[in-house]
Amino acid sequence: MSLTTRLPFVLLAVGLFGVGLSFWRPVPAGVWHDDGVYLLIGKALSEGGGFRYLGVVGEPPAVKFPPAYPGVLAVLWWAFGSLRAVTLAAVLLNLALVATAATALARALHRTAALPRWIAVALAAVAFFSADVWQPALVTLSESLFLALAMGSLALWPKGAGEERGARGTLVLSLVLAATVMTRSAGIAVVLGFGVALLLTRGWKLAVVTVTPALLTVVAWGAMAASRAETIPVGMRDVLGPYGSWLVQQLVTAPGAFLEVLPAQALTLLGRVASLLLPGVYGAWLWVMTLPLALLGLIGAVALSRKLPPVPWVIGAYAAMLLLWPFLDRRLVMPLHPLIAVCVGAGVLEVASHRTHHALRRASWTVAFLWVAVSAAVTASRAAGGWAVAGYQLRAGRLAAAVEALNQTASQEAVVGAPEFWAALHLHGGWSVVPSARFTPRAEDPDTPVWGTPDQQLALWWNAGVDHLLLEQGGQIHGEALNRLESQCPGDVQILARLVPQLLVRLDWGVDCARRLGLAPREAGSSD
Repeated sequence: MSLTTRLPFVLLAVGLFGVGLSFWRPVPAGVWHDDGVYLLIGKALSEGGGFRYLGVVGEPPAVKFPPAYPGVLAVLWWAFGSLRAVTLAAVLLNLALVATAATALARALHRTAALPRWIAVALAAVAFFSADVWQPALVTLSESLFLALAMGSLALWPKGAGEERGARGTLVLSLVLAATVMTRSAGIAVVLGFGVALLLTRGWKLAVVTVTPALLTVVAWGAMAASRAETIPVGMRDVLGPYGSWLVQQLVTAPGAFLEVLPAQALTLLGRVASLLLPGVYGAWLWVMTLPLALLGLIGAVALSRKLPPVPWVIGAYAAMLLLWPFLDRRLVMPLHPLIAVCVGAGVLEVASHRTHHALRRASWTVAFLWVAVSAAVTASRAAGGWAVAGYQLRAGRLAAAVEALNQTASQEAVVGAPEFWAALHLHGGWSVVPSARFTPRAEDPDTPVWGTPDQQLALWWNAGVDHLLLEQGGQIHGEALNRLESQCPGDVQILARLVPQLLVRLDWGVDCARRLGLAPREAGSSD
């Protein structure tokens, strides 16, 4: 490939890396929970401790997250050593991965979908010029690697119906698909999307050969994770264990609850996707402006189903997975944005290619211009104003206050419980930590809070030996449990620091108090 041929893709990668840098502001590790957990696992791997939650009481096996991204962080821990250097290196790597993902998508649109080079680059730039796409890359989260692998798999799709990639090309695509699902469990949607596309366009043999390694990898990892999760104390299992086990359990034990929420879940999903495509637009205007984009997106999806078949099938599989998932946040929905944006762009090009429908052509170009203008203006404004890191910075201030308070009041032998900051507290202070709340988004009893009942929380704290507790949302999560503890054992709850909206308390309880609360004697490995 000549320099002239490569130039558009190089400019895209460099330009988008610069966009990522414009969003970035330094924040400490662990401000968003999962980013700290990834770093704990990566550090344990780099130190030869295996795939474990470093610093958590008992260091249980880390089977919640697939191993690819912690493995990358382990290399960074080995190379750089200090938390600050590893965090900076990981963020820069994330930004490069997102830029790589956009370049891979542009290559797929040009090489496989036969779009002109500069048009393919422009579509990829629009698809990735979004604050929501870059936000997870600004801390140590796995979305950037996931996007790079998912878009890379699209670039590996054979060009034209008659092209055969051969055994080597099939093997490479299979390995990339396996790596995708080992980066994020949501990668199963990418694998299934490719499987359907291959089945419909290339036949069942190639489909089976290509996706079977990834499916076997998922099965093997799931079986291993489920087996090792049995060694995690029950009270911490829904936070530290794999999501699949409790999701399947909830589907089996309460299928009606899933069916009842599907219409509302579908509406929520549509709203999330619309707000990603049209950032800064709200209320009725959001739906009014989304309708023409949806029509163009459908036209583009049909067009891409002939030229780059995995795109619509991956979108469909990912959306179906989100419908079954018990919680939807922007970060989870975000991977749909580049693919849906590309479908909208492809729809505009498809309508524009029909020269007889002049009114439709003008309307489609007008919609495209307004969409790009609104999205670009809002994204540029968010980059200048620090929108992408505002939430991180808010939590960074709270984390700093908590670490300072613990440094002043807790010894290094303390066992600290926290709902979300537990990983960060070990990274920054070295204390033994425990996730202090449960996570049951769809319990059989609708009156049971997501974070568990007071009895469940008290049992978790007692069995894990928690003696310091950080209340990150004041009394919302742990208030009832602490009230019960104080009522049964007066004086055993001591407020050490008021860090509005947080509280730091010491639990000075013993066996007699536990007996009054109905808690069993502590046993190694038990937690509920």
